[in-house]
Amino acid sequence: MPEVIEQAADLLRNAKRVLFLTSAGMSADSNIPTFRDKDGYWNNFPPFREKNLEAQDLANPWAFRNELAHAWAFYEWRRQNAHENTPHGGYDIINCWVQNHLEDGFIHTTNTDGYHLRSGCRPDRVLEVHGSMWRLQCLDVCSQQFWDEETVPLCNLDRVTMKASNLPTCPQCRGVARPHILMFGDMEYVGHPEQEKNFRNFMQQGTDLVILTGSSGAVPTNDYIALQLKNRGTEVININPDPSTNEIAQANFFLPLKSKEAFIQLDEIAFGA
Repeated sequence: MPEVIEQAADLLRNAKRVLFLTSAGMSADSNIPTFRDKDGYWNNFPPFREKNLEAQDLANPWAFRNELAHAWAFYEWRRQNAHENTPHGGYDIINCWVQNHLEDGFIHTTNTDGYHLRSGCRPDRVLEVHGSMWRLQCLDVCSQQFWDEETVPLCNLDRVTMKASNLPTCPQCRGVARPHILMFGDMEYVGHPEQEKNFRNFMQQGTDLVILTGSSGAVPTNDYIALQLKNRGTEVININPDPSTNEIAQANFFLPLKSKEAFIQLDEIAFGA
């Protein structure tokens, strides 16, 4: 491992344009749960166990049509949890690299906790491909508009019943609002055209290094981007404590570390931090 991280740091030191692909494991060091463990999830939320509702069921437009109070409770709990915690030092390190050591860098994240922007990342240097819990849109999609909403608490949350009340509304039609998040089976997410355009513009100019971080393999969006770029000749570093997560990306350099620890070590070796 020491030799591999030395080689990875050398790549980083000489890189000019870096694409950071961050997933659930990036936030794990900030105490943001992934909800992939069904038993652990149900232990935290007994009312959902009683109705046999898994995280994937509630992170779904169906839930906002059929279990509205539970669906909003799930997201209100997540908003409060993200508010109570903070981005770990790895986020700051990425921002420092982009600002001080690279010609350019871009963050493509599947996380919806907003931690890259909250850590001070330039808004034009991140694509939250699955949206953000800190933005809302109309549940009935009365328009393609979305808006920032960082109020905490946003709803009244009953943690015993896991039901929410006093739900947010759309400022245009006054109907119920929903998170501006790409959910499972979601055909009504309005997207973020500006972020998407910024990502396309960055990619058109090419990259010489990809850093894939915290992929679970369950939602392999970033893994396939990494693999595609690797097949085009771009070097790929994969940071993940689980070796099985490298099966798709097949990274040149695999670092079996948690995100925060990996970024600290890379920073120290590459830039003498």
